[in-house]
Order: sequence, then structure tokens, then C-alpha cells
Amino acid sequence: MPPSTPSSSDLPAAPWVPHPRREGERRTVPVRVRLSDGRAATADITLWHYRARHQVPGPARRLLVIHGFRGDHHGMQLIVDALPDQELLVPDLPGFGATAPLSHGVHDAETYARVVEALAQALALDDQDVLVGHSFGSIVAAAHTAWQQGIPEGRRWAGLGLLNPISDDVFTGSLLPGAVAVEAYYRVCGRLPEPWALSLLRSPLILAVTNLTMIVSRDRDVVEHVRREHREHFGGFADRDTVLQAYRSSSRTTVTQFARELDLPTLLVVGAQDQLSTLRGRQRLARLLPQARLEVLRGVGHLLHYEKPAPTARAIRRFLSEL
Repeated sequence: MPPSTPSSSDLPAAPWVPHPRREGERRTVPVRVRLSDGRAATADITLWHYRARHQVPGPARRLLVIHGFRGDHHGMQLIVDALPDQELLVPDLPGFGATAPLSHGVHDAETYARVVEALAQALALDDQDVLVGHSFGSIVAAAHTAWQQGIPEGRRWAGLGLLNPISDDVFTGSLLPGAVAVEAYYRVCGRLPEPWALSLLRSPLILAVTNLTMIVSRDRDVVEHVRREHREHFGGFADRDTVLQAYRSSSRTTVTQFARELDLPTLLVVGAQDQLSTLRGRQRLARLLPQARLEVLRGVGHLLHYEKPAPTARAIRRFLSEL
């Protein structure tokens, strides 16, 4: 598909984002991914390229932004809107959104880390650019950066941004009850006949429970926006195997496992009421990172990309200005 013509709207993206909505240029980037077992997989990555509206002082840094589990580029839209002077590249990971699954291989954090490297090469990103990940995307971004820093000639990013990073083992402590319920749900989806499993995975009832447990805001506009985004995009995965593989990886891998290897400027933006981490876990992660900057946003949980995009963008902007 040829790239679309970039355009913008004169209307605000949302009442809580003080900037117009940005329309990105849709691109398809073929990549060849070297898997951990030595085999090569292929994928046509669909991404959206948002060009900066104005030149800002300092290096022209590009941000490669990785979305979370069961999300796609739409989830990053409000943060994109809140960074009008920043150039951003937001892909749909293989098996989610507009990107088909890899030709073969497991859709987990390790493989997605290798997808990020193949994509960064194809886009000619360099050591002036910044990698950003939200939720499961934070695991992918951390896994990629740790892997590359372990290679003498590996890729070096100017900085790493982790939005609500997965800091805790969810099968311990106060997170255990919720994790057990979610684990049971995905196990059932793995055992049912696939048509039934897909119906359950995309069930409006499950979506309603997700919204009930994850939304913190009491603003009607924000709540309706989150519900609409989840309704339209939370079921946008390619098939059952892909979503189950990604779930297993997202629930058993944490950023904390890679923390000591992430020796570069690292921004942590966390919701004070994040339902997928604990205060102790977030603080421990910040201590383990050699060059961490921690910003805590009050009045928001895990969905800061929907509920607090402007404060999140301000934290990113401050981080970039100090690199």
C-alpha cells in the first residue's frame, strides 16, 4: 500500500490534550528477523510516521514507540498528539493491528526485541534516537536494549523511555489474585475450540471487566474514550496462537530482569495507581537502573497513555531536553 498523505485536523484530539490530532503517514516496512535459534523470519511491519511540526533546539531525535499487549499504534495516539514538535515512529507489532504475524517463530518479548532491531536497521535509526515502550512494550524495549548493549558493536540509543514498565512478578504478593484470574482466562482460551476461544477473547463482557478494573479517571469524556478505544482495538490481534504467546511472555517477563544491563539514560513514567505493579516494585526497578529518572503521575493507573497523555508527554519532553 502506498504511503498516505499526511494531514492534520483543526480539532483537538481530545479535551484533555491541548493539541490538534496528528495523522501519521502509513508505511509498510519489510524486515528480516534473525531469531534466537539462528533461523530467519520475515514480516511486513505496518507503522505510522509522525513528522515534527516545528524544529526544536538540539538534536533532531526520532522516537520509536512500542505499544503494549493486545494494543496497536492507536493506543499511542494521544501521546503522539501531545508531542507535536517530536518526530515519532509507531509500529504495530507482528500479529497485532495492521501487521500480520511473523512467517514463523514465537511472538514473545525476545522475538519482538529482534523485530525492533530489524525495524531500527530498516529505518536507519541511530544513537541520537530514543526507544520508548508502554507496558508489554516496556519489556520489549528493555529486552532489546539489554541484548544490544551486550554486543560490542550493538545498537546504542540516546535514551530509553518506559511508560508504566512491568516491574513486578505478577504471580506474587498483592498482584497474585488478579494474575491467577487472568491466567485461568487465557488457559481456557487455549483449550477451547478456536472459534469459541476467539469469541471469548473478544467478548464484550471480558472487555467490560477490563475497563472496570483498569480505568481510574472519573471524567466522562476520558472514560468513554478508553471504552471506545478498547472496543475498537483490543480485539485486533491476528489469531489465538499469537495472542496466547504474547500473553505468556508479558506475564512472565519483567523489565526488572534486564535493569542492571540498561546502562543508558532511562525515563520511567508510572501511574501512582498502576494496577500491574507495586510501589515497592517500581522503586526497586528505579534503584537497579544505572541512570534512571522516575516520574510518578498521580490520579492514574496503568492506562496513562489514555488518561494522562499530556503529563506523560511533558515528562518525555523534559527527558529529551536533558539528554
